[in-house]
Amino acid sequence: MPTSLIPALDPAPLPGPPWLFHVLWVLTFFIHLLFVNTVLGGTLLAAFAGAAGAGRREIRTLFVGVNSWAISLAITFGIAPLLFVQVVLGRFFYTAAILVGWAWFGMLILLTIGYYLNYVAKFRLRGGKDAGAIVALEAVCFVAIAAIQVTVNLLHLQPGRWEQVADRAWVALGDPSFLPRFIHFVLAAVAMAGALAAFVAVRRAARGGDPEALRGMARFGVKAALIATLLQLVDGFWLLLALPEDVLRAFMRGGAVTMAPLGVGILAGVLLLVVLAQISDPLVQATKVRRAAELIVGAMVLMIVTRHELRDFYLAKARAGEQVTVAPQWGSLALFLAVFVLCVGLTVYALVRAAKDRPGPGEEAA
Repeated sequence: MPTSLIPALDPAPLPGPPWLFHVLWVLTFFIHLLFVNTVLGGTLLAAFAGAAGAGRREIRTLFVGVNSWAISLAITFGIAPLLFVQVVLGRFFYTAAILVGWAWFGMLILLTIGYYLNYVAKFRLRGGKDAGAIVALEAVCFVAIAAIQVTVNLLHLQPGRWEQVADRAWVALGDPSFLPRFIHFVLAAVAMAGALAAFVAVRRAARGGDPEALRGMARFGVKAALIATLLQLVDGFWLLLALPEDVLRAFMRGGAVTMAPLGVGILAGVLLLVVLAQISDPLVQATKVRRAAELIVGAMVLMIVTRHELRDFYLAKARAGEQVTVAPQWGSLALFLAVFVLCVGLTVYALVRAAKDRPGPGEEAA
């Protein structure tokens, strides 16, 4: 391994115990991923839904509207996990980002284009016009961003590949686990967005919406979640087999600490398939729709934990003998946690009010 390419450990002491930063990293990344999956999966569903068929236009309108705020929240809630990456593994992560610097900076361009395309699509849909091509182009932008993120996250785990990537940046895509990991990420987003579409349709139907359109919307969402989950389970085993042999062996020997989250996550995926397969009329089987959404979120938490554990096995050799000093700054940590909890609470409050306080049609309501 070309250890000369690995930056020296930051001599500044950690402002708190390492375990705390790992917990906060996982927690904040989970919140960030909720919005990321909503944007990525929702845009893909909106692109594939088309305008024909009951509920298809409603799906496109739903996710184009949701993206108006979900994109911003995905970016905002991505700051905290990025800070914890910097604290714990900054010398690995930022080196990987520099090695594919043009792609990393290109994310900003893609994000800006996708963000503004969403508003163009929203404007056209409100005017009763078609926005299929625009939504499809928006989806391409977000899929490309996902590919860049997967590339950097894989590259920072493998310093042994940095020398080759420094000579030819495109070599970063040559990791055997890139494709299954990328597919796994995209399918998870589609499954979550499908469950969200079905859940929203059920809630709207309970408030007296158009049953035919909402039933079509819910069925499309359930079908998308079912297909995505089935493919994701298959792809998950491909991803495991694509891991480096030493990483996979160490992971399997990790005992209950590593195998329990993975095993329960796979079980949650199987249960999710069973629940989704049983839904024939989502508007009547509202409980099963809610249960499917809960299982998706639960499986996502377990897979995030598994992903975090795998990172330690990837970097075990590169971090061997690493000794960090700790000088707790409890005041700063308490302030951060207080502000973070407050922001999460305000976000939840705003989303609930936005969902409930729908103005009625007409000039007075406006």
